[in-house]
Amino acid sequence: MLCPNCFSGQFNGERCMRCGYLMPEDENGTDMRLFFRLKNRYIVGRSIGAGGFGITYSAYDLQNDCRVAIKEYFPSGIVSRNSDGISIYYTRQNRIPEFKHGLARFKDEAEVIRKLNHISTVVNIIDTFEENGTAYYVMEYIDGISLKNLVPEGGLNLQLANEILKHIGYTVDLMHKEYGYLHRDISPENIMISTDKRCVLIDFGSAKNYYFENSEYTVTLKHGFAPIEQYSSVDVQGPYTDLYALAGTYYYTLTKTVIPKAPDRLMGAEYAPLHEIRPDVPLRVSEAVDRALMIRKSERTKTVSQFLDEVEAGMHEEEISKEHYVGVMIDGKEVREIKLEDDAETIVGKSAIHSDIVFEGCPPVSRAHCMIMFDSQKRKFCIEDMSVNGTYVNYQKIAPGQRYYVGSNDIINLANVKYRLVLKERVNT
Repeated sequence: MLCPNCFSGQFNGERCMRCGYLMPEDENGTDMRLFFRLKNRYIVGRSIGAGGFGITYSAYDLQNDCRVAIKEYFPSGIVSRNSDGISIYYTRQNRIPEFKHGLARFKDEAEVIRKLNHISTVVNIIDTFEENGTAYYVMEYIDGISLKNLVPEGGLNLQLANEILKHIGYTVDLMHKEYGYLHRDISPENIMISTDKRCVLIDFGSAKNYYFENSEYTVTLKHGFAPIEQYSSVDVQGPYTDLYALAGTYYYTLTKTVIPKAPDRLMGAEYAPLHEIRPDVPLRVSEAVDRALMIRKSERTKTVSQFLDEVEAGMHEEEISKEHYVGVMIDGKEVREIKLEDDAETIVGKSAIHSDIVFEGCPPVSRAHCMIMFDSQKRKFCIEDMSVNGTYVNYQKIAPGQRYYVGSNDIINLANVKYRLVLKERVNT
């Protein structure tokens, strides 16, 4: 008999001799009928996860002869399952527009993941289709365990926690910079560790393109991982939003502790600094986590790459002497490079009288456009906007008169994408 979990023939109707799956005594009434064939290609098995808007099933792909996972759009409270155990019906006719709006969002989720299919740390999409009055997408099956369930009491080994942070962090940073997407639901339960030690980010149901869609957000929350701006549907979100969740996840991997939820922190609730709980965590790493978990986004580390750089630097206690430079780029070509003296404020603009670094003959650039420096105490580049047409960090306009700390991976544009600064560090030999 076929097992509804692993699809081996070693199931006796109650227990699988191969994977150990036990058939539940009661059906929940919402899952699809076992062993139904979707698209005449996928054999549907047991439910392996359910949320407010969808159910995920273990399934078998007859065409590729492999196990897969299938997510079905099934918004609870809006639809129910028909007696055939397959098709759905609306619980109320006046909620049909709500169903259709959610269906569009579900398809968007699949499209976001499909665009990231080439990234090994993102679950791969195999197929998308509509059937039975709803929609489905088919993903690779991740044989493994969630990070939430992997972390033991006292937290993971520091080196392993850092490896997981790097893999997921670089993925999220790429999503932000190359595609403009926010995940908005990073947490230990949405990171899978496969049996072959691969880290995989899952559940893109809340993902949103922040380059073009800053007007309104669905309120998506996992207390302890969602920053304060996610408690509002209108507060602007950005890479710093995912960063808060990533830092909270890193804190959890090392402590098995969830920090207080953001509104409680705003009212004074505190968490113990990382290095106090884990003395093996360097102070600089603990401080980097604290900066990434600042309640107010204006005070928070701005990008994931900056946070990763800070953690990496903190793990290397020995100081490496470096020199710091800024490159001037116009139309994608670097026209000059200037060395920055540590802690010296350097003005960038188009006027040779008002500026130390000059963009000659560039009308949108202000006479004194911005200030750039390398802060030797914080060991980071710092930038401040002084312009008319704006300074942009990773395509986000920064507020004038405020200092922002940036890294060598960050993209800095003056007025528009034609005029750019490139920050560089070189080991002083």
